[in-house]
Amino acid sequence: MDKFKFFMPANTFFGRGCVLANKEGFLSLGSKAMLVTGRTSAKKNGAQKDVTEALDALSIPWILFDEIGENPDIETVERAAKLAVSEKVDFMIGIGGGSPMDAAKAIAVLAANPEKSSDILFTEPNAKAMTVVAIPTTAGTGSEVTQYSIMTLHEKRTKRGIVQQVFAEVSFLDPKYMDDLSAEITNNTAVDALSHLIESYLSANSNFMSEKIVELGLSLFKDCMPALKARSYTEEVRDKLMLASAFGGVAIAQTSTSIPHCLGYFLTYEKGIPHGRANGLVTQAYLELFPKGDKKVGQLLQCLGMKNTEEMGVLLNQVLNTSETFTVEEISYYTDRAMENPQKIATFPYQAEKADIFKIYEKSLLS
Repeated sequence: MDKFKFFMPANTFFGRGCVLANKEGFLSLGSKAMLVTGRTSAKKNGAQKDVTEALDALSIPWILFDEIGENPDIETVERAAKLAVSEKVDFMIGIGGGSPMDAAKAIAVLAANPEKSSDILFTEPNAKAMTVVAIPTTAGTGSEVTQYSIMTLHEKRTKRGIVQQVFAEVSFLDPKYMDDLSAEITNNTAVDALSHLIESYLSANSNFMSEKIVELGLSLFKDCMPALKARSYTEEVRDKLMLASAFGGVAIAQTSTSIPHCLGYFLTYEKGIPHGRANGLVTQAYLELFPKGDKKVGQLLQCLGMKNTEEMGVLLNQVLNTSETFTVEEISYYTDRAMENPQKIATFPYQAEKADIFKIYEKSLLS
């Protein structure tokens, strides 16, 4: 068996009601918190109320920054960091989907280095960060257990991860926050989790431990596939989706993501396609880039009860709404931009050329 390294520092609580049941987990994190949320969802699903009730019971003061939109940009996290510094905040609580949790990590870096510009997010990997708590309210990104924070860069017309590795000190995974989530968001984020599992499993960076974690995640996802297709979700399905997402996050924390994420970023920025759906659009063609009969692709499909990549395509078509149209000129542009990210392409375990990337886009978006 090959040697490998495995690191997962996030102290994680799972279960309905876990925030209030384990509120003492906040005690050692700092003296004043900033809650980082979207504009409405954390209020509607009850997550914000649970957190503030826990903090109030522990006499920990807090402030709220609820201006995080989908695909957060640098300008927003800069504004939040300035508020955190002026209010003498010393730890962050990201509540929501990937956007608020990712934003909380970036804010934690900027607020810990108030004398420096936001350029440090992409230039100083050893820059310190404030403590972060992560509370997911969707089952997709796995940001609650990863070191990643993805920011939108308008000047570059894409998304990019910050260079600091900011793991949450504590994560609370309560599936009840998803009970009233729409079918569209549920399915899009579930496909994001699936893409993490797939990309990690097939990555050149995978190892024995990450692959076993992926296999657990895939088994959970498989149980949820009928509900995703029917767009009808029980509490048990919500619980399994949240765990599958967390397993996907633990896996990509070891291996990073791969080509579908690289390609999906441009679909999100240029077309406004939600991140999970963007990854899903290119997943079948990505799997078909592997040599026919590839053993690991076969193992992955078997975990999901599928015989071939066509069945993966059928599932994704049933689960996602895919109404966008594209031109050859657009996918040529996306291909050129994707080639600017050789690190992601290098995670493909075989040689991948520009023509291969174009072919993935072509098969996914023009056929």
